[in-house]
Order: sequence, then structure tokens, then C-alpha cells
Amino acid sequence: MFHIRPGQAQTARHLVCLDLVQSPEPPTPETQLRIDRCRRLLTYARNAEWAMSHVYPHTAGRSTRPLPGLEPLPSEPVYYRTGASAFSNKVFRRTLKEEPDLELVILSLSLSSTSLGTALSAYDHDIAVTLIEDTLRPDAANASGLEAIETVTRALVAPFVQIRRVDDLIDQRRGLRLVEV
Repeated sequence: MFHIRPGQAQTARHLVCLDLVQSPEPPTPETQLRIDRCRRLLTYARNAEWAMSHVYPHTAGRSTRPLPGLEPLPSEPVYYRTGASAFSNKVFRRTLKEEPDLELVILSLSLSSTSLGTALSAYDHDIAVTLIEDTLRPDAANASGLEAIETVTRALVAPFVQIRRVDDLIDQRRGLRLVEV
């Protein structure tokens, strides 16, 4: 039996799972759909052997718990950020600087200051950036104000950050299998 392996990208991809932690309240159906998309991309990235990191906020006295199904494997590094960017962790920053010709794929549930800060820091370090659009929260309590902020944010990062959907990164042919007869 033969299996088709995921296609190799021209540059190495590094998936950063950014602040994918549990919140005190149960997820809404819309949030659960976005979490499922995160799981799908994480599974694909693991099968495609992308480099990956899990970055969580450094919290005093509280431990962060990853969302079910998005937990890091023992072989995957976990970093705790102290600022508004994953690059605020020195080891994370050094690790990415050592990877030549890299595309950083940011997987997050919101277009937060952390997502934006990480994208801008990557750009400052000459790292190509992709932000996964269909896992980001499309609405919130103050939708009109947040939509305006998101529009401005997207306009700021558009010149140097690709904004793509999960299906854009997953090779749809991957599900096909060749069977020897």
C-alpha cells in the first residue's frame, strides 16, 4: 500500500499555536467550530512534519491548560511569553532565528495584540508570516468597534503578512490513497 505524503512547501513552515488555552466558560458552537479547525491544521502540520511551537501566556499563580485536542506532544516545545508577542520569550526568538528560510504560521483563536505582536516581530526578524483567518473570532460583544479595529489591523499587516484559510495550507490530495492491486 502506498500513501501520498503532504507536499513540501518551498520554505519550511513553523506552526506556532498561540494562546490556545481553555477559558472558564464552555465554548460556544461557533468557537467550537474554530477549535476544530485548529485541531485539523495541527494534525496536518504534525503529519507533514512541520516544526512547531506552543506559546502560552506567563501567568502568576495560575497554570494555563491547553484546549482539549490541542495539547503539545512531549516532543513539541512549549514557551511562555512575558510580553505581547511570542518573541518576548528569548528561547523562542533564538530558535526561530536559527531556522533559515522560514514561514511562520500563526494559529490563534483571536486577532489579539499577541497575534499582531508576533506577526510584527516575525517581520522585524525577516521571517515570512501567515495568519490563519478562519480560526479567528469574527465577532464579539462590541462587534462594530472590533470590526473597525480588525479592518485597520488587517490593512496594517497586509503588506507583509499572508492571511489564509486552513484549507489553503492543507493539501486536499492528502486524503487520497493509492492501493496496489
